[in-house]
Parts: sequence; structure tokens; C-alpha cells
Amino acid sequence: MEMSPQRVAGRRQWLADVLCGRTPDAASAAFADTADVVRAARSEGVLTLLADRLRERPAADPLRDAVVQAARGSTVIAMLREAECRRLLALLDGAGIPVLLLKGSALAWWLYPSPHLRECSDVDLLFASREAVAQAAALLAANGYDRGYVQGEHAYELVCRRELSASFVLDVDLHWGLNNAPVFAGAFDFDTLQGSSIPLPALAPDARGLSPVHALAHACMHRAINLYTGIGDNLKWLYDLHLLAQRLSPAEWDALRATCARTGLGSVCASGLQAAADVFGDAAPASMLSALRNAGEGVDGDRVHDWRYMHRMNLRALPSLRARLNWLVRKSFPNLQLMREMYGRDKSVPALWAARARQLMRKAR
Repeated sequence: MEMSPQRVAGRRQWLADVLCGRTPDAASAAFADTADVVRAARSEGVLTLLADRLRERPAADPLRDAVVQAARGSTVIAMLREAECRRLLALLDGAGIPVLLLKGSALAWWLYPSPHLRECSDVDLLFASREAVAQAAALLAANGYDRGYVQGEHAYELVCRRELSASFVLDVDLHWGLNNAPVFAGAFDFDTLQGSSIPLPALAPDARGLSPVHALAHACMHRAINLYTGIGDNLKWLYDLHLLAQRLSPAEWDALRATCARTGLGSVCASGLQAAADVFGDAAPASMLSALRNAGEGVDGDRVHDWRYMHRMNLRALPSLRARLNWLVRKSFPNLQLMREMYGRDKSVPALWAARARQLMRKAR
């Protein structure tokens, strides 16, 4: 039976309270049992974080034991992913291909107390151009990777895939745009991002990630696309924003405001920070949220969940009629590889198209 929005919100708030060290309201969570807590934490991407917080409870606590036990598999996967990430960075550095780590792949190494606490399903890498991505893809192909799926001519990423164990297949997303949507893809050029990037020496000598200001802006862009595509506001990504807001200095807040004025990301950043504050508590200065909302025109952060609105914004961002037509065709009729990623790899071709038709009709309402 589907849960009511109130119950879903209560469960999420219970998890958020525990992650922030607050005493949660047990009555509002309405978990069925300890296995239900584990399922909820896993679906929100915060299972290892929850296990870390619950370790302070007595060893005989049933919830502590269940969550810690369930999180062990995630920790092993994190170790496999980190080792492979180091190998990839060494290969790219040896080939002279500049690269930046994105999203959780980078945040884990400077924003979190321990990298395994930031769960990741893949590794995201940003390159200077589509040509650089092609070079990197060829290098990965020579080192055990298969081509996963291609999103189309006007996409901004290419996926490579390798089986690291019997139960873990790693996707490496090779980006030549900071975001896989036209309205955000060109917000920052690679040279700007690389020039302000920060070292990640705990991962590898040559590893670099986005600066705190760019990382926060990117996290808000990523949230906007998650809402636009129907993925939703997982606690994992909102917690990133909460931690980032806590870490920014007054000078970095001023830099973020100036950046948003140039790129039109002010409303998107304000909306993301407010969403994080709603569950984890205020971390950004209240005056800054107001300043960001007024920092230039751009995408309306309160409308990013509106599929039709975001399509219009993406089409407006494309440079020509031909590019817009190609975008519409690709979004309406994705290739079979991508549809299998979206709807299930075991489905027949007619079943895939049926699932696609249902989704389009549902979104168009």
C-alpha cells in the first residue's frame, strides 16, 4: 500500500534528525521494523551515514546492529570504487588528459569525515571537450571498460562500464558539460572550473575536484535535474548541500552570489539550499538566500519539478532550430540502450516503447 505524503515526510525527517545528531520524533517516523529503517535509509542514499551515527548506541541495540550490518556491503563497494578511481586517475594523468572529479566522487574526499560515508553509485569525471572524452573512452576501453550507453548526439556525457566484482558493476560517467541538460551545461567552462579547483590528495596525488563555490552551484544544478526527471530529492544530495553551506566562508558566499548573477543560477541555488534547510536545519545565512533569489534572471528554482517548463528552458538554451529538433526527438525517442537503463534491461522492445509512452503521457498531463 502506498504511504501518505505525511508518513513519507515523517520517515525522512526521522533520518535527517539522526544524521544531524538531533533526537528524532519516534512517533512521526512510523517504521514497521528495523528492516524498514534499513530500506528507507538505503533508498535515500544515507545508509552508511546512518550506521556511523548509530554506532554511539549500546552494542545490543537492535536498530544499531541491523543498520551497521546492512551498511557493511556499502563500505566494501566504496573501497572497490575508490581503488578503481585511483587507477583511472593514474591512467588519465599518464595519458596527459586533464580531468576533474564531480559530485560525490569528489565531495567524499574533502566534505565528509570519511570518504565511505558519502555513498556513490558511479564515478563522474569532467573533461575539457567532447574530443577529450573520446580520448578518455578509448583509454578506458583498452583497460577493461565496455561502452555502457550513449544518450544521443546532443547529450553531454558518455558512460563506460566495468564489472569489478560479481555483485558490483561500476559506471564511469565521462562529462564534457557540467550538467546533462542544455540549460545548465554551459554555465561554466572547463578552464574556469580547473583554475579554481581544489586538490584531493587523500584520493590521489593528481586528483582535483570543484571548488566549494562551484561544487555548491553544481549540486544545486544536479538537484534541479533530479526533480525535472522525476528522480526526486534524496536525502543524500540534500545533505551534501547542508554540509557545503556549513563550510562556505563569508568570502565564498559573496563569490557564490556573484557567480549566480553571471550565470542565472541564483534561484536554483536558493531553492536547493532551502530544501536542505527544511529537513536538516538552516546552514546558509538567511540574507544570502534572499540575495541569491534576486541574483539575476535564469531558471526559476521553484519550477524545476515542472517537466514542461524545464523542456522549454532547455530548448531556449540550444543554439539553433536544428539542435532543438534533435533534442526533442532524442528526448521523445531515446535509443534502446538508454531505454533499457530507464525501464529495465530484461524488457522486450515493445515493452520498452510501451513504458516510454506511458511515461510521456504521465509527464505531459
